[in-house]
Amino acid sequence: MDILIETYHRLLDEVKPLYHRHFYDLFKLDHRMIGIVGGRGVGKTTFLLHYLRENWAGKEDAIYISADHLFFSETTLLDFVDQFYKEHAAKIICIDEIHKYSNWGQELKNIYDSYPKLKIIFSGSSSINLIKGRCDLSRRAILNRMAGFSFREFLECKLRKNFPVIALNNLIDNAFDCSRDISNTPKLLGYFKEYLASGYYPIFTEFENYNAFKDALIAVVDKTIYEDVSNFYSLKTSNLEALRKLIYFIATSSPGEININKLAKSLRKDHSTISEYLEMLRESGLLRFLLIDKRGHALIRNAEKIYLSNTNLAYAICMNLGKDVDIGSTRELFVISQLEDAGYDVFYSKSGDISCDKYVFEIGGKGKGASQIKGVENAFLVKDDILIGNKNEIPLYMFGFLK
Repeated sequence: MDILIETYHRLLDEVKPLYHRHFYDLFKLDHRMIGIVGGRGVGKTTFLLHYLRENWAGKEDAIYISADHLFFSETTLLDFVDQFYKEHAAKIICIDEIHKYSNWGQELKNIYDSYPKLKIIFSGSSSINLIKGRCDLSRRAILNRMAGFSFREFLECKLRKNFPVIALNNLIDNAFDCSRDISNTPKLLGYFKEYLASGYYPIFTEFENYNAFKDALIAVVDKTIYEDVSNFYSLKTSNLEALRKLIYFIATSSPGEININKLAKSLRKDHSTISEYLEMLRESGLLRFLLIDKRGHALIRNAEKIYLSNTNLAYAICMNLGKDVDIGSTRELFVISQLEDAGYDVFYSKSGDISCDKYVFEIGGKGKGASQIKGVENAFLVKDDILIGNKNEIPLYMFGFLK
């Protein structure tokens, strides 16, 4: 156990000063067991360490551990918690990478039931939501989803300047005033283009050039497929390679052109298998589905369009293949990702590109016309390459200030 304690204190000492994200402001330890779930690279480990440093520094009754540490190849998580609780009067334990521990669900249940005064924060893959209900954890653990940086957070991190969080209805009702204040930011549209390529993942600060960042994102995709998805679904290597091909195909295709039958034929799989693979990739945090309507669950049969999780992945994969990103798809994905990451439900719209709440949005470039949404109630143009909006037009970048 000493090696885990030493590792924890070393990590606390070495963790860099942190940009304070909106997620941190919203997080409350108001339940005995809380899970932080999200895709690789969005900042879960950093959050756990900084939460402990800001709230439990210098106290021996708190600890951070990673469930994939070799220590747990010989000792169970339950035995470690029991020992730490008895020797240090533990009050809080943060467990990172919980999905890599084979019996995590059952043991978390046992820990929760056996130590009523102990608080547990655990982090895990997006796929963890699939097994939340196992071992009756659904009534024990509360899951908080962590996404990557919004454009607002990216700007604050880059410029060391505060920008407001803007609710969607306020953005709609006051597009001119909201955008006028922010438009004074020097190089704003340049920063926006930079964000689309490399600003979603907080790890962008760790790389000196885009090629290194791009390689890191390709590694995120590969590790998600060959480690997270592989371990959870117990798939063979040949099937995992098919998943990777799906990701690359989606990255280089228009979202509305994705045909499951053609994919199945190309990959020599049947329709149901490809549908299952797409579901796996969505649950792992690599894909987003744009659903047709609000009925039913977020299943492939109810999806009109399929996108990568964020624009950074699209840029990285396309560059890796020597292809250009589809700017139209990129604009749509930016709006969808910013809305969903801020907690809004987004659906496909027959009259515009997307619908959200009571609003319909048609998304395009500076010269985009309004003919498609003419006569549609609560419909708005979302335009790229403009700085200031009005009652009918909203600058594309403004959707990055929803969280």
